[in-house]
Amino acid sequence: EPLAARICPSSAARANARMHMHAAMTAVTVPGRKLLPDGTAPPILVDRMEVAVRICNEDPELKVLILSGGKMPMNVDEVTRISGACEGPGGERPPATEAEAMQRLALRLGLGADVEVLLESEALNTLENAVNVRRMLEARGDVRELAVVTSEFHMPRVKQTFELIFDGSSVALAFDESSDAALTAAEREREDAVEPAMTARLLPQAKIYRRYLAGEISLEEARRRFFHKDEPHSDVWLIPVEEVERVADAPNYAP
Repeated sequence: EPLAARICPSSAARANARMHMHAAMTAVTVPGRKLLPDGTAPPILVDRMEVAVRICNEDPELKVLILSGGKMPMNVDEVTRISGACEGPGGERPPATEAEAMQRLALRLGLGADVEVLLESEALNTLENAVNVRRMLEARGDVRELAVVTSEFHMPRVKQTFELIFDGSSVALAFDESSDAALTAAEREREDAVEPAMTARLLPQAKIYRRYLAGEISLEEARRRFFHKDEPHSDVWLIPVEEVERVADAPNYAP
């Protein structure tokens, strides 16, 4: 059975399941991806938004779209993997958040006027996407199902991340994939290395953000423990697993 068939129920299947949920509201969320230095969305993020807009427009029960992502700088090597040439300085935060860029895309792609769009503009990693979206939904109290849309290469880690962070929540989760076709060969090679490495580090990293979710540590402390530095960066996947585990469990930590 293909992966998409197992974890990505069709809009019709989701609608049928919700017949037994007493008309509870359903939301869609899209975790972001780093923007280009000029603030535009890379092609792979456009593909995610195309899927999100399509399922919102096709399913009348999907009335809330949550777009999640803050400002993470795209380094020169990341720009080069997308464009094939070094363009711009890189390393600086983009002029807009990922959430804002996705909102512009949603409007350009024809999102229905009856869909409420919420922006979560603080997340700097996938765990923060999940934590912040959970908090938004709990504050609303009217959403009982959440469909998470991300790229095929990203889906295994996103699925596990949201399941870990939403453990104990009353919100049910569903997942929809977008195509990876827009990845360049250089991007795909990078993701083939990064995604398994990040998944191997996910359990202790999730422990950090569960502690933040429970109010045991601050966001600043959670980020220091996740990034192992005071500033966010893209090389978390290279931190040794043993060090990630040690920092997650340490009562006190200073990078």
